[in-house]
Amino acid sequence: MFSLKDIKSILSNINIKEDYILIHSNLLIFDKFNFSIEDLWDVLHKTLGNNKTYLMPTFTFSFTKKKIWDYNNSKSETGALTEFFRKKVAKKRTVHPLHSLCVYGPNYKYVTDHKCSSSFGKGSTWEWICKNKNVSNLSIGIGLNGGATICHYPEELYKVDYREFIKLNGKIILKNGLKKKSNFTYFRRVQKKKLIGFNYWNKCEKDLIKENILEKRLFKNKIPILVMNTKRASDFIIKKMSTEKNYLGKLKAI
Repeated sequence: MFSLKDIKSILSNINIKEDYILIHSNLLIFDKFNFSIEDLWDVLHKTLGNNKTYLMPTFTFSFTKKKIWDYNNSKSETGALTEFFRKKVAKKRTVHPLHSLCVYGPNYKYVTDHKCSSSFGKGSTWEWICKNKNVSNLSIGIGLNGGATICHYPEELYKVDYREFIKLNGKIILKNGLKKKSNFTYFRRVQKKKLIGFNYWNKCEKDLIKENILEKRLFKNKIPILVMNTKRASDFIIKKMSTEKNYLGKLKAI
């Protein structure tokens, strides 16, 4: 059974200098805990700093089936903490039917809105995150795989062959209630009858640790905690991919 004291102990040993903190989380790894999501957020906010600006992914993968995304009502499908953050805390949500983010904190207005059609392309919120030296990526209970969405920015930048663009057809309902046709795209892993795209993250995670870009700890020898500067990590991956395009994945025959 994990307590708020355990969570505070985890967070108290993390020193984040950046003003923006992008949080990925997986609470299932905690198995059992005796606190509410609201209390968890309160400890996160107070321990990491109420002067920080927080970002959380509020992805809605079900859009590909439902064909409608609502700024105010589409639930986050990336965990209980992100859905609580979306409903009760956030001041802003970026507009993308799959890969939106919610933001809270003193500098929330400075997080760029999504200004392109693709999830991770030029002009996207994710590009802003990857190019901003003042953003830290904090992953709680999850490793690089699932805890570092920033890796998809270099993949789209290099147009890797194990991913392909798909159109996200449907409707978007904006914050003010206005509706518009979706013109968004997603650079997803290839999914064909004889070919499929795969990501592999272990080598990248080890390389980032070796280069002192990524700090990884295991709480109670079980729960991974990852911290890295998004720009330093992105720059490193982009440089690696300049000579090894399939550094993060590959296309396989099935």
